[in-house]
Amino acid sequence: MPMAPTDGSSGQSGGQSSGAGSDAFGDDTDNNLVTPAARRPVGPFTSTNYGRPRQQPDKRLTYKGRRKTPGRPLPALVPYPGSPMAKRPVDPIANPPPPPPNYAQVPTIARKKPPIVDPAPYAPLGIDVGSLRLKPFIETSAGYDTNPNRTADVNSPKGSTLLRFDAGLQAQSNWSSHELRADIKGGYSRYSKVPEADRPDGTGTINLRVDATRDTALNFELRGSLTTQRPGTPGLPTSLQGRPLVASYGASSGVTQKLGRLEASVTALADRVQYEDGRLNNGTRVPLSDNNYNTYGLRGRLAYEITPGIIPFAEVTVDTRKRDKPIDDSGYARNSNGILARLGSSFEFSQMLTGQISGGYGNRKYDDTRLPSLSGPAIDASLIWTATPLTTVTLRGTTNFFETTLAGASGAISRTGSVEVSHALLRNLTIGMTASLTNNQYRGVSLNENYYTAGLKAEYSLTRSIVIKGSYTYERLKSSQLGADYTANVFLLGLRLQR
Repeated sequence: MPMAPTDGSSGQSGGQSSGAGSDAFGDDTDNNLVTPAARRPVGPFTSTNYGRPRQQPDKRLTYKGRRKTPGRPLPALVPYPGSPMAKRPVDPIANPPPPPPNYAQVPTIARKKPPIVDPAPYAPLGIDVGSLRLKPFIETSAGYDTNPNRTADVNSPKGSTLLRFDAGLQAQSNWSSHELRADIKGGYSRYSKVPEADRPDGTGTINLRVDATRDTALNFELRGSLTTQRPGTPGLPTSLQGRPLVASYGASSGVTQKLGRLEASVTALADRVQYEDGRLNNGTRVPLSDNNYNTYGLRGRLAYEITPGIIPFAEVTVDTRKRDKPIDDSGYARNSNGILARLGSSFEFSQMLTGQISGGYGNRKYDDTRLPSLSGPAIDASLIWTATPLTTVTLRGTTNFFETTLAGASGAISRTGSVEVSHALLRNLTIGMTASLTNNQYRGVSLNENYYTAGLKAEYSLTRSIVIKGSYTYERLKSSQLGADYTANVFLLGLRLQR
C-alpha cells in the first residue's frame, strides 16, 4: 500500500489545495465552519485519505471573539393544507402579497404624523377632584348704568357707576357609567349712587343619571334661581322701596327606558316659588309672601330615533299649583291646573347645523271662574349654525306661562326670540353680537309689553386662566300701560379668572 509523502504534499495535482482547489470549492474558514476532521494535522502519521487533503484553518481567522456570520434565516411558518388558517380568505388590501422575486420592491417612507390641533387653545382645563372635573371662575367688572332701577323715562332716571361681582362652578363626572353634571353661578350688582337698586341674581342646576341597567336609567335633578322684582312691575305698588327677592327652587326624579330605538320616560316634578315682603316709602309693609305657591307635576315623553341625527318626540306635562294663601288680597282664588302638550324633534344634519324644535299648546284653568283660562300655542326652538370654523350663529325661541298678582288678570304668556353671533378674530380674541325680543300678553286685562335688548361683547384671553371682557347692553321696554316705558344703557369692563 503506497504511503503519503513525508513532506505533506501529494504527488497528485489535487494536492495543491491552496490554489485552484480553494477557488473551486470555497474556503470554509470564511464562515468559521471548519469541521473537526479538517483540524487534524496532515503528515505521515495521519490515516489514509482517499480524497483531496483538507487545508488547515488559518489561525488568523479563528481568534477568540471573532464575530460569527449568521446562517441562513429559517423559512416562514405556513399553515398546513386543510387547516382553518389556510382556508381563511386573504384580504389583498390589508395583507398584500409580496412582489415576485424578479421585481424590486419600492421602499416605503414613514410619514410624520401631523400635529394635533387644539380646537379651544384658551378654554379652561379644570381641576380634577377624584373622578370629577371642576371648572370654577370668578369675575369682577366695573362700568356705568344709565337707569339702575329701570324706572320709567318720565321720572328722569338717575345714572350710577356699577360694580359687578360674579362667581360660578361647573362640574362633570368622569365615570365609566352613570353621570353627574352641575352648573352653578351667581352675581351681585352694586350701584354707588343708587344703593336701593343693589341686587343679587343666580341660577343653578345639578343633574345625576344612574344607569340601573343597559337600557334603564334613573334621572334626578335639583334646580334653583334667584332674582328680584323691579318697581313698576304690573301688580306691584309704584312706591315700593328696593328690589324684593324672588327665589324659586325644585327637584325632579324620573326613569328612562329604551326599547330598541324607542325611548320612554316619566318624570315627577316639584317646585316652590317664594317672594320677599316689601316696604313702601312710608315704611308700610307689603305682604308679598302671601303669593308663595307650590307646583306639582308629571311629565311623560316618547322619542324614536329614525337616524342618529333625527329623533322626533312627543311630550305631555300636567301640573297643579297650590298657593299658601288660596284667596289673594284682591279676592281671587288663584289655584290652578295646567296641561302642556308638545310635538317636536331634535336634529343634527351635520356638524354645522344642530338643534331642537317643538310646537304645541298649553292651557291653565283657575279655580276662580272670573279669571280666564291662560291658554295659547307654545313654540320652543334652539338652533346652532356653525357658518364657518370661526363664526357661530345661535337662534332660540321659548314660550312660558307666568303667574301674576294683577287684579283681574289670570297670568301672562311670554314669548322670547333671540339671536347671537360669535366670531373669532384671533385664537384668543372673540367678538359677538346679541339681540332679543320678548312679548308679554296678559289675559283678563288689556296689557301688552314688548321688551327689546341688543348688545355687543368682546373677550380677549391672555392665558387659559385670565380673560379680559368688555360689553355694552341696550334695554328698552314699551308697554301699553301709560308711564311704564323705560330705557337703560349698561357699559362694563371686567376681568375673569378661571381654571
